[in-house]
Amino acid sequence: METIKSCLTKKTKLLKDNYVKVPKLEARLLLAKTFNKDLNWTYSNTEKKISTKKIRVYEKLIKQKINRIPTAYLLGNKEFYSMNFKVNRNTLIPRPETESMIDEIKKNFKKNKKFNILDLGTGSGCILLSILQEFKKSVGIGVDKYLKTINVAKTNSKKNYLSSRSKFITLDWNNPKFLKKILQTNKNFTSRNKFQLIVSNPPYLLKNEMKSIMPEVKYEPYESLYDNKDGLSFYKMILPKIHSLISSNGYICFEINPKSSNKINKICKKNGFANFKFIKDLSKKKRFILIKN
Repeated sequence: METIKSCLTKKTKLLKDNYVKVPKLEARLLLAKTFNKDLNWTYSNTEKKISTKKIRVYEKLIKQKINRIPTAYLLGNKEFYSMNFKVNRNTLIPRPETESMIDEIKKNFKKNKKFNILDLGTGSGCILLSILQEFKKSVGIGVDKYLKTINVAKTNSKKNYLSSRSKFITLDWNNPKFLKKILQTNKNFTSRNKFQLIVSNPPYLLKNEMKSIMPEVKYEPYESLYDNKDGLSFYKMILPKIHSLISSNGYICFEINPKSSNKINKICKKNGFANFKFIKDLSKKKRFILIKN
């Protein structure tokens, strides 16, 4: 019967031979998942014997990893802004660069400020719920097109004890009644007419970028990555309407494609926004636009 140590050695080599990045870590993460333990457990139980049944489970995970299924989907969760979020193929996988959005919001709102948030295309709910975690008096609404996606966000609000301050609804921003439904939901949930903060990480990849994305990314929801046009559909659709949603002196913070910053600049000006700036991510790329109403 194999031990943790011998099994890890074999699977690390297998992952490496199949060009999986950081094979040692991947092998340990998937072994921890097999036993439903944390990563540290794999270091402190190296001589533990593995049953044939567990080896079969482990080998299935390894095979999926070799096929480039994202590790976050195999584990069923992903950390974002020091919080843990459930993820599956109905949601994008939260990325470290998006955490800079939360940092920027913290610069513009006082810690004890009571305000309400709208998250468009909420996915796992990681952006909205991370903001709620940082601002204990805030409340927020997350919107997404698909019920399966919204159900993941609801699960994340419960597991992070934020259900009382968050509401998630299924709604397509292309729906003609989008504005009416959002405003009514906000009125019912927060007793306010508009939002003080609107955030989004919309689909913004370009056509040529979709052709060259990493194999793992191809498993993520296509519509959350690419709009089948120029990567600007969201901004063209939402910015003309957003005056009806954002309160006076409110903030809008959207993630963007750094390559599209000049075009987004023009869209903002065309829709009467003059007070805005681009925020760089950790790689010094223009990753967000912050607009003050």
